[in-house]
Amino acid sequence: MISMARVDDRLIHGQVAVKWCKELGVNRIIVASDSIAKNAVQVAALKGAAPAGVKAAILPIEKAQGIINDPRSESLRILVVSNDPSDFLALFKGIKERPVLNVANYGRINGPLSEKRKVTDTVYLTERDQEVVREISALGVEVVTQPLPDDSREDLIALLG
Repeated sequence: MISMARVDDRLIHGQVAVKWCKELGVNRIIVASDSIAKNAVQVAALKGAAPAGVKAAILPIEKAQGIINDPRSESLRILVVSNDPSDFLALFKGIKERPVLNVANYGRINGPLSEKRKVTDTVYLTERDQEVVREISALGVEVVTQPLPDDSREDLIALLG
């Protein structure tokens, strides 16, 4: 079962590896990204960043869909992470579950900020990102922004207007 899905430029890092895993009782992290799954250096680094007792898998979208849809995954507490909302649009189109999608710490790293809309202090979206997030919401996914478990959860679609 997916406990939460998160778009985050940093993928597996302190906030995800420590705070969110503990808050959600996660025992698996899946990084769902075709491009990241092809990069052996990134795969090794991300697996090493997972906290003790939490298994990390860095998978292409189709393989992540297969694992999430596998009935054996129902007993797991999974956090799915990607650094691109488009990865989640593809993922959600191939899975039954509709977990909350948390977009936080996204958009400040890749590409010029002048081409992005500042939605919150930690979320900067291109026009395409905004379209993708709306498409994800149209699939029945609640899309929020909440950087840390102690932060208040905000409806990202409402913030986009």
